[in-house]
Amino acid sequence: MNHKKKIRRSTIRKIIYSVVVWLIGILWFVPIFWMLTTSLKPTTTAITENPPRWIPNPITFDNYKAVAKAAGGINVGRSVWNSLVVAVVATIAGLLVSIPAAYALARLKFPGQKIIFWSYVAILAFPSVLFLVPNFFIINRLHLMNTFSALILPGLGGTFGVFMLRQYMLGIPRELEEAAVIDGCSRFRILTNIIVPLIRPALVTLGIMTFLGSWNSFLWPLIVLTSSSKFTLPIALVRFSAGWGDPYRGIGPSMAAAFISVAPVLIIFVVFHRYLMRGVSLSSIGK
Repeated sequence: MNHKKKIRRSTIRKIIYSVVVWLIGILWFVPIFWMLTTSLKPTTTAITENPPRWIPNPITFDNYKAVAKAAGGINVGRSVWNSLVVAVVATIAGLLVSIPAAYALARLKFPGQKIIFWSYVAILAFPSVLFLVPNFFIINRLHLMNTFSALILPGLGGTFGVFMLRQYMLGIPRELEEAAVIDGCSRFRILTNIIVPLIRPALVTLGIMTFLGSWNSFLWPLIVLTSSSKFTLPIALVRFSAGWGDPYRGIGPSMAAAFISVAPVLIIFVVFHRYLMRGVSLSSIGK
């Protein structure tokens, strides 16, 4: 009897939990769906219809055509390409730097190893905005202002990526490397032929998180970029929306531009959400 009560309580608890999660998910998705439907309405319809319709009728793509045209020195299409180039290069370069750094901290023995590792851990405790000023002085001293290099270089060898990969590498049995050493493998071959294939899930996770972080970055590009031809998408969106003066007059194109910036993030999240959740779990593991 007690066993049946426990099963019933567990079932009720799961149903309540599922309902709450679905409600939170719907509440999260409502603004995005409203953004999409508004971008598919004529601007006059979007600001005059009362109550607003969730399904646009008629559907128009004029707002997306307006976004594709350069206006007021802002070219959103070009900024999409800029963001894509910066995000892809930052992701690849970040992985290339993080992998050997994490391997050194996980496997090699050298003086000061623990000090370096705990320095990485300590840096994770500080907000990234704290490093804006020193990064600005370094980039300015290197004469890299208003270049894509200014967006990519500060993120290389990010502490989070090195820490996450190190934690993953620690779970790989040392016996595999010892057998490779007996067979005559060098450290480089062990890293590229054994370690990298085994940590592929962590690399995918880190790559996705790095790409999304670069794609959504706003404050640092706002500081270092001055030319409109170099603007990334978040900066161009702000300038594009401000160019309309009256926010209601430009609500259709603004929502179209905003949805263009959100769509890649949504697709990546839906397709790779398991890797993202694993990355969050790995980052919380200490060893």
